[in-house]
Amino acid sequence: MEHTGCTLDLWMELQRALPRAEVLVFVFQMVTLFQMWVVPLYFTVKLHWWRFLVIWILFSAVTAFVTFRATRKPLVQTTPRLVYKWFLLIYKISYATGIVGYMAVMFTLFGLSLLFKIKPEDAMDFGISLLFYGLYYGVLERDFAEMCADYMASTIG
Repeated sequence: MEHTGCTLDLWMELQRALPRAEVLVFVFQMVTLFQMWVVPLYFTVKLHWWRFLVIWILFSAVTAFVTFRATRKPLVQTTPRLVYKWFLLIYKISYATGIVGYMAVMFTLFGLSLLFKIKPEDAMDFGISLLFYGLYYGVLERDFAEMCADYMASTIG
């Protein structure tokens, strides 16, 4: 009988702790999303990576607008379509960018860049840069899309 009592006590404690755990998970996700979004800005400016900075500013401006629209109450009827189209576009672009970057790295490793008279260092830099862009914006996009979807779902009901 003591085993059943311990199990019941544990179950009841988990029921009480669950809302706190959900809040902690939400806070953790928001903090990591914010850090992943803002920390590269410091390195971009410090290392003078202007191309990344321009892309980051454009991505951030449109994503901030879409996120703003997704978190407003009442939800405008066209907002879910806007959110879906924006994040689908970013998904497709980041996926294609990652694939092209991967192919550039593989072609460089197999020596195919020499057929086009491209130095292996340049081809590898190009491929790794594209891989990074695809991965970074793909992960960032996924997290923002999940956050917007959660807000819209809670608003709709």
